[in-house]
Amino acid sequence: MKRLISSIITAVTVMLTATGCGRYTDSNNTQAESPAHNLTNLSADVKASVASDYKYTIQDVINLQDFLLSRPTEEDLTGKPYDLTGDDRWDVFDLCLMRREIVDQMNAQSDTLVIYFSRTGNTEKIAEYLKELTDADSYVIEAAIPYTNDDIKYQDDKCRANKEQNDKSVRPEIANPIDSIASYDTIFLGYPIWWGQEPRIIDTFLESFDFSDKTVIPFCTSGSSGIAASEKNIADLVPIGNQLDGRRFPASATKDDVKEWVDTLPLNNEKSETKLLISVGDTELTATLADNSSAQALVELLKQGNISVDMSDYSNFEKVGELQESLPTNDEQLDTDYGDLILYQGNKFVIYYDKNSWSFTKLGRIDNITQEELKSILGESDVTVMLSLK
Repeated sequence: MKRLISSIITAVTVMLTATGCGRYTDSNNTQAESPAHNLTNLSADVKASVASDYKYTIQDVINLQDFLLSRPTEEDLTGKPYDLTGDDRWDVFDLCLMRREIVDQMNAQSDTLVIYFSRTGNTEKIAEYLKELTDADSYVIEAAIPYTNDDIKYQDDKCRANKEQNDKSVRPEIANPIDSIASYDTIFLGYPIWWGQEPRIIDTFLESFDFSDKTVIPFCTSGSSGIAASEKNIADLVPIGNQLDGRRFPASATKDDVKEWVDTLPLNNEKSETKLLISVGDTELTATLADNSSAQALVELLKQGNISVDMSDYSNFEKVGELQESLPTNDEQLDTDYGDLILYQGNKFVIYYDKNSWSFTKLGRIDNITQEELKSILGESDVTVMLSLK
């Protein structure tokens, strides 16, 4: 999902940024100043305040792009805080900054979601601990018709909960259902144990979404009943990519109890990063690879054997060499810095030791190195580097 959003942002930006932020190419293929919207009627303080409070969307990128290309826009842009540079103009610099802000917002989103249903507050308490311990987002499952105290009176065979639990086909309606879980990889699913099983409203939720590529981790609260029966019900109800062993917690469980459990889960192992090893003479550098299909293709290529790349200096800011095979590209407008690893035109491997701005694919970044150290290692002349997996 994140890669899809990034691709959409790139697609609506690249035609304006191919020649660098701040200028665009007109229909006669000559460079011209970007058209600008006059914002002099707003004070600098007001503009800065509006822009800082505004959450930009992909539609804003499309609006600004259409404006700069003199196309009709779908909505009135009057008062839109699109002057991100504060220069009383709307131009390609603003478009680049807007795109970067959206990408930053996207990357800040957690890939873990805590979903829970709680009637008395016991499950909610565990869910709050999980949110704090995993930096997860959360969603509360609430019944369209709330459960009253009489609805869960165990002694009454005719109470609502008794009737629902005795009929596995019942699916209580959910109030304010979440739109999507597509952007999340890991789902903690919490509920109280009712009559030895998960409440039927949990089944409603499970049948509403696709969990076939998710890691699902159940957790529950109860006075004495275990979690095993509900875990089996969940596994049998819908296809799940990977269902980890859950945990039952009593009402008295503390944050330390929850942390002890979380520490046993293979969450970090699932997110472990593949490291690239770059050997330059006797020096070995490690790099963290980007999360895209280009870096993944490089990893698959390196699994077949190490790759030697003969690299030459270019424009006093990079070393560039040709790979033996072309890789898929994920080009986007980037402002590079020293240590960045770049794929250019599908088959050029580039190590930046200074800044540049262009549309290309990021493969990763060298870890823990200063600019002076990197320049010294790469040298001023041609150099051969060996790429391998660590």
